[in-house]
Amino acid sequence: MKKIIIMLITCLLMLAGCGGNDKKDEPADSIDDQVLKAGTLVVGISADYPPFESLDTSNNLVGYDVDMANSLASKIKTEDGKTYVVDFVQMDFSTIISALQTGQVDIGVAAFSYDPQRQCLFTSPYYLSAQVIVVLKDSGITSLNDLNGKTVAAGDGTVGYEAASQIPGVTMVSPGDYLQQFEMLKNDQIDAVVCDEKVAEGFVSTSSNLVILSEKLAEDNLCITVKEGNTFILEALNKAVEEFTSSGESDKLKEKWGL
Repeated sequence: MKKIIIMLITCLLMLAGCGGNDKKDEPADSIDDQVLKAGTLVVGISADYPPFESLDTSNNLVGYDVDMANSLASKIKTEDGKTYVVDFVQMDFSTIISALQTGQVDIGVAAFSYDPQRQCLFTSPYYLSAQVIVVLKDSGITSLNDLNGKTVAAGDGTVGYEAASQIPGVTMVSPGDYLQQFEMLKNDQIDAVVCDEKVAEGFVSTSSNLVILSEKLAEDNLCITVKEGNTFILEALNKAVEEFTSSGESDKLKEKWGL
């Protein structure tokens, strides 16, 4: 009798276990099944890249990418018709892709250039950009050839870092964020900084001793990054990006942020 009771209990526990699988163990059939938090896009962002993303004097996240992310989320609906919202998670740019892969964030919004070598999915482009080099006016550096033997800084894992690495004789470094890099450049601790053209213009406008080289390193498309396999999130974002750009909303934000 004891054996029969034990067997019955075991069977009941097994049945309970089978019935207890949550929705995440089932194949996804909508964006709601792929996001980390219901009705929320958890966004990895690096707040050191004005005018795309930075912190204002009150330590609030601001910038083109911040406004865009909120706008895109508002265009995406849950299965019960509610609007998505954004939950920003600040982190170093170089860690956002790994955060995607390990399920810490749903998407990355940080002026990501399209790069097929990155292990993630990319949305349709939302901004056409270019990588440029900033130097001190009195440095004597006027062309890419003059960077031979010089130390050049760029964000770790960025397209700009990779492009500048191809310049003969250059020593590449990635000391801290871009705010730190430009401070080091001003203090003559490094010879140049590589970044997006509009980011460069922003830093140059605040310092009379900085100049942008006329030669561009690379033209690239800025996209949102998505975890591999999360195709429903990607599809929803692509539809939102299309509406965002075709409606003229993107142009208004570009004007707002000087892009």
